[in-house]
Amino acid sequence: MTRKGKILICALLVQFGLWISCSGSVEQPSFISIYPDDSNTANENDVNSDESGASSTHGALTPKLKSFSLGAGNELRLVFSGEITSVSAYAYKVAEQNHKIECNVEAISSDTENQDKSSGENLSVYKVIPTVAFSIGEKFVIEGSAEGIGHEVLDFSLPFGAVNSNPAKLLLSEVRLGSSKNLGYIRFKVIESGNLSGLTIFMPANSWAKATEYSFPVAEVKKGEEVAYHWFSPSDSSVVDEINTDVKCNNEFAHSDARDFWGKFKKFTPKRSNVIVLKSAADGEVQDSVLFLNPKEDVWGSELLESMAQEAVDAKLWLPDAKPTSAFALNITPSKKIVRKDMSNLKYSAVDWTLVRDKRK
Repeated sequence: MTRKGKILICALLVQFGLWISCSGSVEQPSFISIYPDDSNTANENDVNSDESGASSTHGALTPKLKSFSLGAGNELRLVFSGEITSVSAYAYKVAEQNHKIECNVEAISSDTENQDKSSGENLSVYKVIPTVAFSIGEKFVIEGSAEGIGHEVLDFSLPFGAVNSNPAKLLLSEVRLGSSKNLGYIRFKVIESGNLSGLTIFMPANSWAKATEYSFPVAEVKKGEEVAYHWFSPSDSSVVDEINTDVKCNNEFAHSDARDFWGKFKKFTPKRSNVIVLKSAADGEVQDSVLFLNPKEDVWGSELLESMAQEAVDAKLWLPDAKPTSAFALNITPSKKIVRKDMSNLKYSAVDWTLVRDKRK
């Protein structure tokens, strides 16, 4: 009789390169356990992690979860290395953990899906669909097992926030970089009602890595409303996200004519050359963008900025091209902001924007 060894793998998205699509989100690290039939009992010292974040025991050929993504309708797509013969799964809402929800599981057969082009490795792809709908942003977990051709078993437990099936559409209207005394912000106009959940602002030039993007929480907004994202979060108990019209932020830097949302950063320096891109999700479609350049500079200065600028151009939301010469090029001092001149006649280029003095705090 063989002994079953248990190995825990922490499926941390950032560290291990696993990702979520659309507006779904992973709520916390999840743990995957493998029970290989032909291995000795394993402990932490027996686990090796490769660059992809997958792990295995010494000498044991175990299946690996290469990646997973959550799409429309909260459909989970799982990509395994090697040949997986069966997958079983169920879901549950975090608020109702004792109530298991049935999931439909289907293997996907496709030459494009079932082979890693870079390594030639065979892959097994499955989709898992919960039979119950979740509210936008509602926390839920999908758990299950995958069995390999040699009867190895990989257990997975993946927590999510339900995808945003009705994302709002926003247009950039103002940007102030600000300073530690005059806090900066980005303002948007809602042009199509919906939910802000998962909408993500990218600002890749910012000096602190964690400040390079921001994802909105669950919040319904209506066409015509204004939304303000504040770069900094003052150390004040009055700072709250206005997730609905009943919530009012009384902070001195809040905008009385907009729904206020706050970054978590106490100190960082927004760059005077940057590319701001708004997407419907972290890896979703581009909704809007603005490219601005300090007139003392003539290059973007990083591949990440160049790439983000090109995304905006490819989406036809910045014209004519991604070169620095196409950016809005005036010096945005802390007391000034850039404003879209005419929201009804957009050219999606530098001519849409002007530099004005900001009278706000």
